[in-house]
Amino acid sequence: MFVPGKPKIRTRTILVKKAGTATANPSPSPHTPHLRPGNGARSYSVSGPPANRYQSTPRVQTNSREPARKSLSVSRVETRKRRDADTPLWASSDESSEGENDSDRLGVKRQKTRPASSSIEPMNLNRTLEPDLKRRIRIPEPDTNGENKAATNGTSHDTSNGASNGTSNGTTKTTNGNSNGTTNRILEMKQEIDVFKAKKAAGKTGRLIHGLDMSKGNGAKDYKPAFPGSEKNVVLELQYPSPSRPEKFEAVEPLDVNEGYSPLNDIYFSLEEIIEHYLPPDLSAELSSDALGTVRLLKRAVTKGDPALFKTELAKFNKLMKDRLADGTIPRILDEMHAIPLSLVKRITAQSYNRIVSPHAHRLRKVKGKETTYGELLTPFVHKIFAQTGLNSSHTFIDLGSGVGNVVLQSALQTGAESWGIEKMDLAAELGQKQAAELQARSKLWNIALGRIHLIHGDFLNTPEINEVLRRADVVLVNNKVFGEELNVSLLNKFLDLKLGCRVVSLESFGGGAKQGVRHEQAIASLFDEERYDSGTNSVSWAGESVEYFIATKAR
Repeated sequence: MFVPGKPKIRTRTILVKKAGTATANPSPSPHTPHLRPGNGARSYSVSGPPANRYQSTPRVQTNSREPARKSLSVSRVETRKRRDADTPLWASSDESSEGENDSDRLGVKRQKTRPASSSIEPMNLNRTLEPDLKRRIRIPEPDTNGENKAATNGTSHDTSNGASNGTSNGTTKTTNGNSNGTTNRILEMKQEIDVFKAKKAAGKTGRLIHGLDMSKGNGAKDYKPAFPGSEKNVVLELQYPSPSRPEKFEAVEPLDVNEGYSPLNDIYFSLEEIIEHYLPPDLSAELSSDALGTVRLLKRAVTKGDPALFKTELAKFNKLMKDRLADGTIPRILDEMHAIPLSLVKRITAQSYNRIVSPHAHRLRKVKGKETTYGELLTPFVHKIFAQTGLNSSHTFIDLGSGVGNVVLQSALQTGAESWGIEKMDLAAELGQKQAAELQARSKLWNIALGRIHLIHGDFLNTPEINEVLRRADVVLVNNKVFGEELNVSLLNKFLDLKLGCRVVSLESFGGGAKQGVRHEQAIASLFDEERYDSGTNSVSWAGESVEYFIATKAR
């Protein structure tokens, strides 16, 4: 039996300067579940929202940096800056909250959607993680015999659904790059069977939610025609850089430009990312021209009220996509890519989030208790965490308290890692499953192979499957900001099984000390070396100012 005492965990404080220019080493990253301080309302001084909620912070703030500090001791940042309109800051999943008003407990009006345009993001959002030479980003194309033309990274990725509710055994299937096609096909068939079982258990069809679906049915009342002179709303198609069929959209605009989903913006922002990252530099420069670029010409057609011109310009781009796929240009560029730019990660994850989670943001608001408070780590902050922990496609990642699955999905997309999440709250877990299915379908449009995804609805303290995965995990994330002493001690006991070198990322220190008190056993704490960091502003959904976080390494 361990005797409580003064913690021996080795702790040091690290000051991380906020990156201001493009760099191969990423910086801030995303979101994650389970929390937000729930004691009392706080008001934030903000400079005003962006033009719409698909935009990030205004340009006047994108280049702001926190001044470098001369001391390694990190004091709290009291300056209150505006919150990035990236994700809602809602609390848990009590469905009875559906009839509540649209203001959360901090007095901030509910945000329904997440932004994602590369052109309006600061340039450093094109930064990437360190290149992962073991990862093949492009989805291999089947040859005439139904076999892959090229081997995958050594890890077969579940790109059909990937969302499992605990039925998958979590074992990563590996293939030898020199194996014959028959062996590879057998492994693929086994994987397809696993995927089918996971789909059946989770009740998911894996059908892509088109932009057209967002403005139809009950949602139609919230939109107006983008071309008022037309007899009926124009249906548009966008060809992505893959052999998949085009996505369909309706040429409509939301009645409230600051709320809801905008099909035209979805098209514009996706075009910007495709042009920037999937085409040769000379062609990319031509298509992104401020005068005659594709997006400029489409916006001009809307201004003129000319749907025929809009469809003509979009058809030209669609043909270009098919031609560049056929001549091997896009496959070649993807095969030379070993890291996905952050702006592209934001675009793809925002598409999934806006289709699945945003319509239910108001249901995630209300909390029943402190430990069920819900909040999210924003995409750039998660990117920063992945960079600091060196997460890559050969690793296993776990998010304990994964909420709607944001960080797990970003891990699978951005790093290709085998990515696990477990969430106790019913609504958040349900949305996580649906969002995983949507991302799996949507990644095919973008021609990106994901790491294996496993999302479980359950309690991370009492799920044997998670206990098994923890033993081989490389990076563990736990948003324990509002966890009580007993829960944190239980977590530390679980961490005894972590392998040497495993990184535990948390928003509250497991090292205790004068501030938090001794809340772990001395022998457990001595197994870890912990470092403290500042996130930088606009990193989490519940606060605009910088927050502290900790990375503990299993050292002994």
